Amino acid sequence: MHDLLRLTLSSLIVQNVHSRDLIEKLARKRVNGLEDFEWICQMRYYFMQENQTVDVRMITTVLQYCNEFLGNTGRLVITSLTDRCYRTLMSAL
Repeated sequence: MHDLLRLTLSSLIVQNVHSRDLIEKLARKRVNGLEDFEWICQMRYYFMQENQTVDVRMITTVLQYCNEFLGNTGRLVITSLTDRCYRTLMSAL
């Protein structure tokens, strides 16, 4: 049980550190518009009230979130290269 909790907390810390760094980057670049590339190139989740679904958006790609769950896995680090891979994969879908 302790190993599962440690794995969960470790993954949450890595994700939160990445989010903190991203917010600092957006603030430093003075991103303030919904159409700024620095904003739209981030993976964003939107709850769609009319049909009670969640859309995942990145650049020009919009996919419906389908409750995917990959399990509780560890993360070593999230880098700008990781973000670039996400953009490439989302565009390919």
